[in-house]
Amino acid sequence: MDAGFVINDRMVSVLAYADDLAIVTKEPDDLHAVLKTVSEVSTWLGLVFNSKKFASLVINSNKHTTMPIEYKVQGSRMVTLDSNDHYEHLGVPTGYYQGSFADKTIAKMHQCLDKIHSSLLAPWQKADAVNTFILPCIAFHLKNGHVEKKKHLIPFDKKLKKFAKSWMSLPSQASPEVVYLPHNMGGLGLIQTKTLADVMQLVHAVQLLESTDLGPMTAQLLRTAVQKKIKRAPTDSEVADYLNQKLDGAFETYYADTRNMWTRVRQATGHLVKTDKLDVKWTWANDKIQLLVLGCAVTKKTCEKMLKRAVYQAQLVHLTAKKSQGKVYNITAHQPVSNYFLRDGRHIRFADWRFVHRARLDVVPLNGCNRARDQKDKRCRRCGYQLESVAHVLCHCPAHAHAITLRHNAVLDRLVNAIKLPATTTKYVNVKIPGTDGQLRPDLALVDHVKKRVTIVDVTMPFENHDLGVFAAARAEKLRKYADILHKFNADGYDTFLDAFIVGPLGGWDQENDNVLRRLAISVKYAALMKKLMVADALKWSRDAYVEHITAHRQYQA
Repeated sequence: MDAGFVINDRMVSVLAYADDLAIVTKEPDDLHAVLKTVSEVSTWLGLVFNSKKFASLVINSNKHTTMPIEYKVQGSRMVTLDSNDHYEHLGVPTGYYQGSFADKTIAKMHQCLDKIHSSLLAPWQKADAVNTFILPCIAFHLKNGHVEKKKHLIPFDKKLKKFAKSWMSLPSQASPEVVYLPHNMGGLGLIQTKTLADVMQLVHAVQLLESTDLGPMTAQLLRTAVQKKIKRAPTDSEVADYLNQKLDGAFETYYADTRNMWTRVRQATGHLVKTDKLDVKWTWANDKIQLLVLGCAVTKKTCEKMLKRAVYQAQLVHLTAKKSQGKVYNITAHQPVSNYFLRDGRHIRFADWRFVHRARLDVVPLNGCNRARDQKDKRCRRCGYQLESVAHVLCHCPAHAHAITLRHNAVLDRLVNAIKLPATTTKYVNVKIPGTDGQLRPDLALVDHVKKRVTIVDVTMPFENHDLGVFAAARAEKLRKYADILHKFNADGYDTFLDAFIVGPLGGWDQENDNVLRRLAISVKYAALMKKLMVADALKWSRDAYVEHITAHRQYQA
């Protein structure tokens, strides 16, 4: 909260956050008067202050130094800050010079992370604890303070990555991007603190530039920083080029910068663009400097959200560009229902949690997934097929044909049980439709001879391989397969519907399934739950088939 009042014809500002107050006056005597009034009113109310938690800082603006003036509150002397002293205000060392909080804060972060890792929380609960208690805390500090050298954050990032991989049961060679994806894309929603430091520098800059009170002064200080860099008054476009870390044109000649907030913002922008591959750019528009994130201008309210979205998007692009470890995420990362369990682990077993992340990243101990140079035999250990891959084990190995069928039937049963049939409709499940030629048996057929309405749905579970083209091909095959039945009913004047219902063995969900759910008149509320249960069923049976493949021990009762 920012408030103010007038004393001796001069303005007094009060900055408040929870129970922390900062009183700012233009003259030392004004602060004496304010503290006297505060002491009298507090004593009358029965409040007693701890003077050890008070500190004063008096700045001589002419000599650019501090003045050793003592102040008292309720008769007790408060701490007087020198030019090299700091007071920890809201966790940030504040004084004549801004202090670095790195050592103390980072040490506390390490302690909290170690305690969370050694706790008995479920894996997803540990990630949630980090997102709830550690990262927001450091984000606040990074927004209001600064770390002199970001290398102090690197050990914490390495430890967090190591712990997060263990929470996901991933080996060390697994791609780290999955740790930093949001839950709806299949990750733990964490973020590297060195990246977070750069993000918060930009957030702080945008908030200052858009501030009603400080905006004009902040913009002028930015121009002054650019002027010191190029040794002349900058143009509007040069102000944007400075923040974009441009090195040619007016910035080609090197002049040492005086370290300030804008040099840190400039460096942070360069790191996010060049190192983290974010779509971030400063531009001059509408007579002011603006930040573009993912091609859109951001405001102080949307800046942090959009920057984090850009970070997540960059991580996803980097992961899906990997031929092996990113192929499944090309499908599962685009449907939140495929990753619903990442936040709370609902409806799945711990065994499924330990399996799914390794299988999606293709880092399971199968002959076809072993990338060691001395691994020459990549044949399937059960059927002798030439490549023992995750796709082969979960979808094609004859040794697991029964488990594959049970997985298919689990999804089909969920769909069949959700249907409420009118009295005039007949349901056929995995049987030949009476009156049709051939021996085709669609998984589900609903025939209403009174209303002359036919619905045919066939469940299929192709492996999530590289892109949604796999699902499109599977759907096209089902439409081709049952085209003759559809033509027969069309010729008889029926209202016909034919479609495939697709769920991947690793939880991939096809958005086109919603057309089937609407045709079957399944309520939106129950459909939301049924989607999650179908994904859970797919993961359960896939895990059982995989473990049986590795151990030769059946994981279910026949």
